[in-house]
Amino acid sequence: MKKNIALIFFTAGFLPILFAQNGSARLWTEQDKQFLLEGLSSTQVELRKAVEGLNEVQITFKPDSNKWSIAEVLEHLGTFEEILHWDIFCNQYTPEQAGFTSNVFGKDSIMLAYATDTTKGKSPPIAVPLGRFTELKELEAYFGYHRSEVIKLVENSTADFRKHFIYRPSEWGEWAVRDLHQYVIVYITHTTRHTNQIKRIKSDKNFPQNGKFWTIRDRAMLLKELERTKQAIIAETNSLTPDQWHFKPSKDAWSIAQVVEHLGIYERIFLQEAWIATELPPQPQYYITTLSDSTYLSWMAESQSHTAAENAIPLGYMKGIDNLSFFTFGRDHIIDFVNKTDKDLKVHFTPREGEPNNRRSIHGLFVVHYGHTDRHLRQILRIKSHPSYPK
Repeated sequence: MKKNIALIFFTAGFLPILFAQNGSARLWTEQDKQFLLEGLSSTQVELRKAVEGLNEVQITFKPDSNKWSIAEVLEHLGTFEEILHWDIFCNQYTPEQAGFTSNVFGKDSIMLAYATDTTKGKSPPIAVPLGRFTELKELEAYFGYHRSEVIKLVENSTADFRKHFIYRPSEWGEWAVRDLHQYVIVYITHTTRHTNQIKRIKSDKNFPQNGKFWTIRDRAMLLKELERTKQAIIAETNSLTPDQWHFKPSKDAWSIAQVVEHLGIYERIFLQEAWIATELPPQPQYYITTLSDSTYLSWMAESQSHTAAENAIPLGYMKGIDNLSFFTFGRDHIIDFVNKTDKDLKVHFTPREGEPNNRRSIHGLFVVHYGHTDRHLRQILRIKSHPSYPK
C-alpha cells in the first residue's frame, strides 16, 4: 500500500513536468518567430526567382536520366510543404513537454547547416515526385498554397514552438527529436537546398537556355541533308531511259522506278506524321531517352536488308520519270515544313514501337528520312552496276 501511495505521488509530481507547463515561462520568443517568418518568406522569393520565366521544355529537362528535372524538384518541395503544413497544424495542439530543450541552439545550428550540406539525401517514398503537374504555374501554386498556410500558422499560432516536438526513428540521431521551431528551420533550409539544385540544373551545359532542345544548328543540318539527298536522287535518275528506269536485277527485285516510288511514298507518310505530331502538345519529358542521330543513321547504314512497310511497297504503275516528280514534290514539301516550323521537333513525338517509350521525335524521324534516302541511293547504284543493266 505504501509503495502504491509513493508511486501515485511520484507520478503526480512527474506528469506536470512533461505535460503541464502552460503556466511556465515561454521559451519561443518573438525573435524566434520573426526568424522563421523571414526565412519562410525569403526562401520562397528565391525559389520563385530561380524558376521565373521557364517554359515546359526547360522545367522537364534532366541533366541525366537518373536525376530530377526542375518540375520534379518543385513537386517534391510542394509535397514536403504540405507535410509541414499539417505537421505544424496538428502538433501545436499536442501537450507541452520539457526535457528535450537542452542544447537548443546547438541543434538549431545543425538544422541550419542542412541548407549547404553536400551529402546527397534520399527522398522518402511519400515525397518522391510523381509527375502530377506539367505546367510551372501549377507547381508554383501547389508549393505556394502550403507555404502561405505555413506562414499563417507560424504567425498566428499561440503555441510555444519550443515545447512541442516532432518525433522520428531513433536512428536519425540529432534529427530524431526536434521542437517545432527546429522543424520549421529544416523546411526553410530544405527549400534553399533545392533552390540550389535548380540553379545547378539551369547551369548544365545541355540545359535549353532558349527554351528549346531543337536548335538552329539542328534545323540547318536537316535542311542541308534533306536537300543533299534530294539532289543525289535527281543526279542519279534524271537522265535515265525508260528501260533503265524499269530494269530489275531479278524477278523479285525492285527497279529504280520502284525504289524512287517507295521514297516518294515515304515523303507523304513522314510529312503527315510530322504535321500531326506537331499539332499535338509537346512531350519534353521523353527527350532524355530519345535515340541519338548516330543511332538512327547506323541503322540506316547497316548492310542487312530491311522489309518495307506494307503501306510503302511500290506498285510500279508510274512511268519512270514520273516517279522522280512524285519524290521531289514530296521532298520539297518536307523541306518547306522543316524550314518554316516554329515547333521544337525534339519534343514532339510520333509512335514507334520498340523505341524508348515507343516514341520517335520528329527530329529523329527526319534523320531517319534522309538516312533512308541514302540507303536507297546505294541500292540504285547497285542496280546500275548490274551486268545486265541497260546501257
